[in-house]
Amino acid sequence: MNGRILVLSIAAGLIGGAFSGYLRPTSVQAQSQPPKEIRAQRFTLVNQEGVALGSFSFDNSGRPQIVLRDRSGHEVWSASVRTGDSSKRFDNK
Repeated sequence: MNGRILVLSIAAGLIGGAFSGYLRPTSVQAQSQPPKEIRAQRFTLVNQEGVALGSFSFDNSGRPQIVLRDRSGHEVWSASVRTGDSSKRFDNK
């Protein structure tokens, strides 16, 4: 009886191995080249603890802005563009 179980186990393993190439899901591959453009309305920079320390976004008027924060979440530096003006505004807080 033990011999039969051994032969059946080996046969089942061989059959299962033969069909595994056909039944297994396709493996995932990494992208061959990174995307040339990433689009978003906001990018947030976080530290290892998940605390937001900076952002690239738009203010309420739709103007682009960059904001840097300390570990407590307080704004320490920002830059934005004034409406109708090509000059930039930098705030060092």
